[in-house]
Amino acid sequence: MTTARNLGAALLLYGLGGCNLVTSGVKVEPVAVSSQKPGNVALYVAVSQHGNGVVGLRKDDFKVYENGVALDNEQIKLTLLSTSDTTSRHATLLVDMSKALKPDERKSLADALRPFIARLRQRESVSLYAFDGAEKVHLVQEYARDARVEPEEKDTSMDRLLSFSRKDSSTSLYSAVIDGAQKLSNSLAAEGRPIENGTLVVVALNPDSAGRVEESKLRDFVDGSPHHIFLMTVGPAASSANITFIGKNGATRAGSPMTMSAPLNDVANAVDDDFFRNYLVSYCSPGRAGTRELRLEVKTQDAKGKESVGSYSTQFDADGFGPNCNSETAPHFVAAKPNEATKAVATNSKPAKTKTPIAPAATRDSSEKISSAAAAPKASGQAPIADPPSGLGYE
Repeated sequence: MTTARNLGAALLLYGLGGCNLVTSGVKVEPVAVSSQKPGNVALYVAVSQHGNGVVGLRKDDFKVYENGVALDNEQIKLTLLSTSDTTSRHATLLVDMSKALKPDERKSLADALRPFIARLRQRESVSLYAFDGAEKVHLVQEYARDARVEPEEKDTSMDRLLSFSRKDSSTSLYSAVIDGAQKLSNSLAAEGRPIENGTLVVVALNPDSAGRVEESKLRDFVDGSPHHIFLMTVGPAASSANITFIGKNGATRAGSPMTMSAPLNDVANAVDDDFFRNYLVSYCSPGRAGTRELRLEVKTQDAKGKESVGSYSTQFDADGFGPNCNSETAPHFVAAKPNEATKAVATNSKPAKTKTPIAPAATRDSSEKISSAAAAPKASGQAPIADPPSGLGYE
């Protein structure tokens, strides 16, 4: 990977020292921020309240302040841009095939996974892997993003998954998580966008018995991973083991393969929550010189009309700014490497990996419970967004 060079006045952002203000439960977390000539400023933020993503916000729900002065949304041409052009999104699903399943359990497994994968594909591309006692996971199918996809009864990938032949009768869960996360990183990098948002979903039927990776090392790996990681344990063997730390963004369980559908739907809800909380706010700054103190304020309103407010503050350099700004211009997000965190290049902060509550399904057998990770995840603010691809003017 290469670092961004020779950016000059086109992208000078003092956002790494920014902070977010939480008022009345509204949290505004920076994903990325950019400023560029002739006067464009863009803030990619995640908005949540009481731990859940705030969806359906309009541009009037956002207010910009520069140097303490409220700016008029119409004058600065404030607009909400799609996040799709700047964000690589990919989901990787790891399914434990180390346990011999009965025919009805195999059918139930496929019936649960089919709609789950279809739902994920409506937002992002998906990779399906199986794992057993081998060190590496085994690719079953790559699925392209398709906003109109529906569950397909004759999905041959489910046949390939169910016909998976165990190469090793042990269970190498810990190494599978690491290998799956690394493959997810590769898939995101291949898309070549400056912001990466990866989701790893692990379906475990057995605890780790291979012992290739120490638990402490996997805990450190999961804790430091930039990806959203969800865990679903299936059956008593996995559910009774102390592995919930793997699901740092959410963990749930099913009593057996026969009851997987509802917990998987809860995981899908949590993934959707992460998707819809993201907003890309773009505007044309009236600043023409010097460092500008920037505050983005977000207002929400509940069903009774009660307002709540949250905000995020940072700085940017307006030297060289001028007229003819178009707020619909795609921002140039460029990430600094961790050891460049003090340079005024660009923010590289992703939202803190707070655990997304997985709401219990309306109906579930008594053996299924929602669990929390054993250790609270740390914020991933030091994890760099992917370096920009070459040939796009970032060098």
